[in-house]
Amino acid sequence: MNQQINPTNYQIDSQLAEAIWKSLLESGNEQLAKILSKTMIEQGCQALELDDPSLILMFWKEYLENEGMISFSLEKKIFH
Repeated sequence: MNQQINPTNYQIDSQLAEAIWKSLLESGNEQLAKILSKTMIEQGCQALELDDPSLILMFWKEYLENEGMISFSLEKKIFH
């Protein structure tokens, strides 16, 4: 059997990464969407080509919370 080894990393176009992230989020796979957005941010993502502000917020939400720039509490309906 010829065993082939996959690369440890793939380079994909930023628009394709955005499309995959959006599809993951819309399909309800929020955990994978979070992993992908974190990876994109760690690799230098600065902006998205999305028109929907709520999608842009969802992309950056975890990063902004982790950096202490913003916090959300749906229970109290308070946003900082």
